[in-house]
Amino acid sequence: MSEQQQQVTKTINFVSRNHLIILFFLLCGLAVGLGWYLKSPQVYQASALIVYQQQANPARTAGIDARPQEMINTVAQQVTSLSSLQEMIETLELYADRREQQPVFDVAATMREHIDITSEQGTDAFRVSFKGDDPNQVMRVANALAARFLEENIRFREQRVTEASAYIRDELAIAKEAMDEQEERMRDYKLKHYNQMPERQNVNMAQLNTLQTQYQNIQNNLQDLKRTRLMIQEQINMRQDFLARQADGQGTAGGGGGALTELDRLASRLDELRSRYTDNHPDVRRLQSRISSLQTEYVVGGGESDREGNYPARDNQLAQLELQLNETDNSISRLNEEQDKVRQRIEQVQQWVEAAPVREAEWAALTRDYSQLKQHYEALVSRSLQADSEEMLEHRQRGSQFRIIESAHLPSTPFSPNFKKIMFMAVALSLGLGLGLGYAREHLDTSFKNVDDLEVELGLPVTCAIPAISTAREKRRKRLGNIVMIFGLGSAYAVLVGAILMLWIQGEIVI
Repeated sequence: MSEQQQQVTKTINFVSRNHLIILFFLLCGLAVGLGWYLKSPQVYQASALIVYQQQANPARTAGIDARPQEMINTVAQQVTSLSSLQEMIETLELYADRREQQPVFDVAATMREHIDITSEQGTDAFRVSFKGDDPNQVMRVANALAARFLEENIRFREQRVTEASAYIRDELAIAKEAMDEQEERMRDYKLKHYNQMPERQNVNMAQLNTLQTQYQNIQNNLQDLKRTRLMIQEQINMRQDFLARQADGQGTAGGGGGALTELDRLASRLDELRSRYTDNHPDVRRLQSRISSLQTEYVVGGGESDREGNYPARDNQLAQLELQLNETDNSISRLNEEQDKVRQRIEQVQQWVEAAPVREAEWAALTRDYSQLKQHYEALVSRSLQADSEEMLEHRQRGSQFRIIESAHLPSTPFSPNFKKIMFMAVALSLGLGLGLGYAREHLDTSFKNVDDLEVELGLPVTCAIPAISTAREKRRKRLGNIVMIFGLGSAYAVLVGAILMLWIQGEIVI
């Protein structure tokens, strides 16, 4: 015989030898389980099915609409708060006996233990359940809890959107004030450093080039005027020499000879200037004018003088030369002043050009801060508009909300105790106890039960096995005992099953 077959045979023999003990404990377990079930108070449970509907509206402010599970948990905390449960207990007149003996906090804690909120897998729906000993009261409380979910959701959302809208408005005012201050700083900075700003760089460079050209032109004009002044001064000196010689008593011939000498000298100088310049050169033209003037004087009467031998009463040419000299000096002074102004202007524009990189860095910092403030302000403006729209929708009750899709019904059967569960536990425990006692009995009994055990223990083969031989009296006694035990156990099982059936028919047992 194989080892597996031997094990099965041993198990069958073990159950056969201890079947009365197992049946007895099974009977006791069933009786205890039935008594436990009948003694346990009946608890009913009613539940309402609620779904969280998210409104698909474009104006949804951040933080107002949370994820469904978060929203359910938040509203559930409001519904099961002490103040909410206390109001419900007083309105529905719950736990009258407990309220006389316990404080409100303990009564509300007891009610909170009887409330169960479970989410439906894969959906935004959840069940609100309530347990109690009165089925009508359980149904009313479950429906009241479902209605409280709707009320608390509306109140909570209106409060949230109002607080969010007020918060955003405050933030918007602060952001606007900061942006106005930044704009004022930018305006003052630009007014103070307008000509040094980077966008004025091209204008400044063009202005600098123009001023430098103007400065160079003034410089050239000054040089021309200075040369002209020298020529005029030379003409004045020559005229004064000529007039002085006339005043010293030189006759007409002498005067004419002096004029001729002067003409010769001027002619030599004219030849020298023509070798270097053209006839259009100012010095050449002035010298030609001077020669022509002397020639006219020599012909017309350049040797006349007054009777006392002094200068002529009035020399028009000398007066004109002195007038030209004064005008030239005035022009030189005016150009010098203008040159100083242009030089100062050039220095100022150069300072503007040199300061442009520094102003560019400072302006970049100001505009960067302003850009960030402006972005923040624009975002707050958008959020403010969304908050106002959300607040309007919430007041019109068009935002996301809870909706009862299945109200609580009157429970027909108790939620607890569970007859099947209790009896299953009683059978399991009683069978375990019966098998455990049978195993203990077998372990304490040291007698050999079969030939194999004897061969293993002695280490010798068994050649012959003699079965137990009972007398007729022993057989009758044993048969009678078995009949009594079987009848007793059978009767007990029959009574137990009958009691269960009768209680089930009467409605005391709900399967």
